[in-house]
Amino acid sequence: LLANPTEPPRFPFLLGQRGAESCDMRSSSSSFHTIASFPLDPHEPFYQQYPAMKLGVRESVRHYARLLAPLAERIMAGEPETLEWVLTAPPLYVIPAGANLILREMCDMLRESGRVRRSVDLRYARPNPGSRDITAGGDYAGAGIDARIGNRKSLYEGDWAPQPDPADFRGKAVLVINDINVTGTQQEFIHRMLEHVHPASVHWLYLIQVDAAVGRAHPEVEYSLNHVNLETIEEFAEVLRRTDVDYTPRFIKRLFGHPESVLETLLGSMDKPCLKRLHRLLVEEGAYAGDQNQSGLALLQTYAGE
Repeated sequence: LLANPTEPPRFPFLLGQRGAESCDMRSSSSSFHTIASFPLDPHEPFYQQYPAMKLGVRESVRHYARLLAPLAERIMAGEPETLEWVLTAPPLYVIPAGANLILREMCDMLRESGRVRRSVDLRYARPNPGSRDITAGGDYAGAGIDARIGNRKSLYEGDWAPQPDPADFRGKAVLVINDINVTGTQQEFIHRMLEHVHPASVHWLYLIQVDAAVGRAHPEVEYSLNHVNLETIEEFAEVLRRTDVDYTPRFIKRLFGHPESVLETLLGSMDKPCLKRLHRLLVEEGAYAGDQNQSGLALLQTYAGE
């Protein structure tokens, strides 16, 4: 295991905005794998199931959860005096991202081992169309630092900002699970949010940590990872035909990113119960009703028979 416990990276371009609000809160960061150079080796075995995990394929989610669960145990064992641990992940509204799915699998594994840990979902206050697009038609995974900061600022400090319950976190040790840390932008905003509910400590556990210099120079590394071994329409269509998928925002963005003629073919390849489940998720999420998704949503509704 390539566990790398360190002090979490701090980013001056964000910290300059915090002023005197910061409090003294114990913190550490660990990862299973580190990316120290770019471009990536597309044949690296560790990356092969990553794109499928981001789309919500359960087999791939479990694969990475099994890798992170022992590290979570090690981190918690490092604070034997702590009686209460809370595990969480980046915020969601209804539809979970890959990191949220990994967290759920990990908690099941930890409970099976007899070490019951409590998990808390951080949730956006209401559906936010901007949470699914870095800009109109854009992609957070390929965005630069300025765009990332603007996007996360709107999510964590705007009307949609999550409002954690202090009773869930005050005085407890928090372990935040995430799939990747590229520039530290999301970590910094989550850190600010958690400061307000006064946990005793916050520990960050990543599947992949991108070297700080690489992340700043090549934020598109995340986009590359999302498409390793899953780049073509044919490869994506294979995922669509599966029934063991918990659909994620990444899955939906990729599906609706195709022209209408291609989208019809893709939807026609999906299992009817899966189409119904996907449609109901999108309606419940409430963030896909914008002009850029209307035709796709209408097609999905037709194929689902809803």
